[in-house]
Amino acid sequence: MEQNSLKAQQNTNVQTTQSHIEQIKAMYTNFERFLLKNGLVLAKDTGIGYWGVTNINDLHQVFTQIEIHNHKHLLDLGSGDGRAVLLAAACGIKATGIEADDWLINCSLDIKRKLNLPHFQNVLFLKDDFMKMNISAYDLLYVSPDKPFHRGLEQKLQREMTGKLLVHSFEFLPRSLKCEKEFMINGERFGLYRK
Repeated sequence: MEQNSLKAQQNTNVQTTQSHIEQIKAMYTNFERFLLKNGLVLAKDTGIGYWGVTNINDLHQVFTQIEIHNHKHLLDLGSGDGRAVLLAAACGIKATGIEADDWLINCSLDIKRKLNLPHFQNVLFLKDDFMKMNISAYDLLYVSPDKPFHRGLEQKLQREMTGKLLVHSFEFLPRSLKCEKEFMINGERFGLYRK
């Protein structure tokens, strides 16, 4: 009897998590529509980098394929509108985003507040330049790079990276890290790297 009760609880937890993930996907789809409807592009110069939208469904698919739930804490290097951070949290891990742009940080916080999901107690958004912070405490890093790694990030990763790095890019790839797995999702390339 206890085993059936445990299985029922696990099924309920899976359904709840899936429901939360679908709410996040819907929120970001609506956010993108709102921006486009108001004549805004899904990209922005932040002053120290460039933000562009990652498809939320592609992101969820790659998080599933890398079994993100087996990680403890994701750090999104240049978290933009917060989608990777909130999605990672809904998948059951701690998640932190670091972003230098005021508007993008405010978008992240606004979306987090509007969704108000219980998973978000493990979410933190920091307004800063990730090149200025120590990244060694995180076992999974995520980046969608806007410039070559050899312009400082590669050296930082060699010094401070303790876990793995998920890179969303065809063009800008780390040279000194080993690609453990590569994923092609709807024409987008994601690579999972380690030292």
